[in-house]
Amino acid sequence: MMITRNRTGGLLLVAALVWTAAGCSSGDNPGVSAANAQAYTSQPSKTWGGVAISLPVNSYTVTAQEREVLSQAVATLANDCMKEYGFDWPAPLPPSPRNLNANARLYGVTDPQSVAVFGYHPPLPKGMTARQAEQETVKQRAHYANVSPAAMTLYKGEGPSSVKGKNVPKGGCLGETRRKLGLSDAATIDATFNKVNLQASQQAANSARVSSLNRRWAACMKESGYHYEDPLAAAGDPAWTAGEGGEGSQDSDAAGTAKPREITVASKDVKCKQRVDYVRVHSAVEAEFQNKLIEKNVTALSAARDTWKSALTKANELMGKRG
Repeated sequence: MMITRNRTGGLLLVAALVWTAAGCSSGDNPGVSAANAQAYTSQPSKTWGGVAISLPVNSYTVTAQEREVLSQAVATLANDCMKEYGFDWPAPLPPSPRNLNANARLYGVTDPQSVAVFGYHPPLPKGMTARQAEQETVKQRAHYANVSPAAMTLYKGEGPSSVKGKNVPKGGCLGETRRKLGLSDAATIDATFNKVNLQASQQAANSARVSSLNRRWAACMKESGYHYEDPLAAAGDPAWTAGEGGEGSQDSDAAGTAKPREITVASKDVKCKQRVDYVRVHSAVEAEFQNKLIEKNVTALSAARDTWKSALTKANELMGKRG
């Protein structure tokens, strides 16, 4: 299924720290190291088409590049632990080429050049074919398929208390690695961030200004015979994922490339967003609601930000000691 909106960045990071294969945007640098990871400043995330979406709450969590740094560190350090017990843990794969950064399609598609080729599907990296992307996806899914049950229980700490006469750390090698990075409670660090993110999104969607904005966008789409109540309804049309396990007419092939009708609708979608100034207005409304919620939750948000910043520093130090 296509990615249309990401409101769970923190939860995605938790998954990355469990499975050590975090995703990042095709526009991010997958080779970034802990040493040159960006500091915690509020930086705009670019949608395709050059529209900057910078929302206040984003400065309280990690960027896609920082997420990849932590994922690589967890994978490497956990593998060091596994080797002490005579096991190998799979090396982390590079980020999936179809993953997007958190704000890339917050309000749907925006880039006329992208949709002219890919419709509502995420664009492929330059030089990569749809077939190659499909093969990479299969590779990502199969990465851990050959891990033995004994290795998995050691990694997660769900097996015997000792292996080959050596005590297993609490939570297994993953638990030990998280503690080294100060991420013992990784599952809860971004709880406030996710709450603020979701609440502000819902409040904005229910506001009079965004409701009016959606009506104007829908009226524009109706001029060409397309009936959707808002951009996310258009992006989520099951017709676009037919052949990929979705339902609907055959408007997309199995490799996830767009067929003519999808491209036509997506192109009109972008033009209508431009006509009503959709991204600027919607993001401004959402930012207002976020700022109010941040003021009420600033202590918890700041603590989470400091935890991530400390984890990146420790990752840099530990990886540096390995040579």
